[in-house]
Amino acid sequence: VALEVVRANNLNDSEVEQLAKSRVVCEEILEEIARRREWIRKYSVMLALAINPKTPTGISVRLVPHLSVKDLRNLVRDRNVPDAVRQTAVRIYRVKSA
Repeated sequence: VALEVVRANNLNDSEVEQLAKSRVVCEEILEEIARRREWIRKYSVMLALAINPKTPTGISVRLVPHLSVKDLRNLVRDRNVPDAVRQTAVRIYRVKSA
């Protein structure tokens, strides 16, 4: 039911951001949010998906290069995200902060 609500596109930006931040939402909903260009363009939604441990690793890794240096630094320190995401954040943080 929740997936159909997301697909219906009746959500505003703040509701989408709350869904992307939620750690109890299923992965399919996070994947659907990541597929929508109009939602993923919002930095807050992109950041929420990148730091959410339930977001599939492939999606998170794809979003990491678009994050700011400050958010990359926070992501590097976050032990809740998958190792692949954190290692990508470390690599990109070194390049951007140099």
